[in-house]
Amino acid sequence: MKWTYSIEQKIKAALSLGIVFVLVMATNLIDRNHFSELQESFSSVYKDRLLVENYIFKLSGFIHQKHMLLHTSAANKMSSKDQQKINQAIDTLLIDYEKTKYTAKETRLFDEFKTELLDVRELEERFQTDSTSTELRSEIEKKHLQLIALLEGLSNIQMEEGGKLINQSIGVINTSHSISRIEIIILICIGLFAQALVLASKSLKPKKPQNFNLN
Repeated sequence: MKWTYSIEQKIKAALSLGIVFVLVMATNLIDRNHFSELQESFSSVYKDRLLVENYIFKLSGFIHQKHMLLHTSAANKMSSKDQQKINQAIDTLLIDYEKTKYTAKETRLFDEFKTELLDVRELEERFQTDSTSTELRSEIEKKHLQLIALLEGLSNIQMEEGGKLINQSIGVINTSHSISRIEIIILICIGLFAQALVLASKSLKPKKPQNFNLN
């Protein structure tokens, strides 16, 4: 019967609209999640990688200052005032560094760096009272080189982890684009289906009867 067919068509149309509604809601939630992931990723690149790279650069500069101070004309005196100023600046950077997120490898290198730094400070204090000791000077120089090597290792980690975060962001963007394409395809299919329903309903309408009484 025509009326049952009409009800069936209306149910199909309602289901189509329901699918569109669910699809729009689902993609909206997915897009929000992707946006949050991108925000977190970019924030981590800045806070945990770019800023840390800047801390490492400054720490490297202070270690070089220590090294130069050891070989200046006043090296025999090893000014405690200069050493204190450099150590305070290093401590400030270390506090900032500790507020960031580490990888397991980064934690190991950073802990090793802090341990070596304490050893260097003890040697420098001894050198202030025994500035003629070439053996002590040589030991301090070796420690300085170890500290620089550890900082280089930490710097390499920032590059590696920064690259991973960027690749992760690109992956999220590509996934979002793919979902958008699928959404467009589904909407086109539903639109064609709805159009077919409209055309089918028009074909069911009775044609206007002709008036045979006209001359």
